[in-house]
Amino acid sequence: MTIDAAQRLFDERVRATSPDERRRIHEQMRRDAFRLVWWQADRAGVTEPLALTRFLLERLYPDLRGERLERIMERFAELRREGRWSGPRRPAPEG
Repeated sequence: MTIDAAQRLFDERVRATSPDERRRIHEQMRRDAFRLVWWQADRAGVTEPLALTRFLLERLYPDLRGERLERIMERFAELRREGRWSGPRRPAPEG
């Protein structure tokens, strides 16, 4: 698999930073990823808790597919039936 030039430049930039700066970059990228997938879910109109969970998981973790994802979704469905889970929680807005 080839790595594109932008990814290579980003990797080099991150390697040149201090551990504290790498942590800050990671935290910001994580926040941005969650903000983006919630925005996508809003635009798609996905609101039912299980469908929303699948939507978010498939975008945040693209390698999470097949049997593993189905087992996770079955567990969420079971928790929902038991009244122990009501769906994913939107991250608090930054500010």
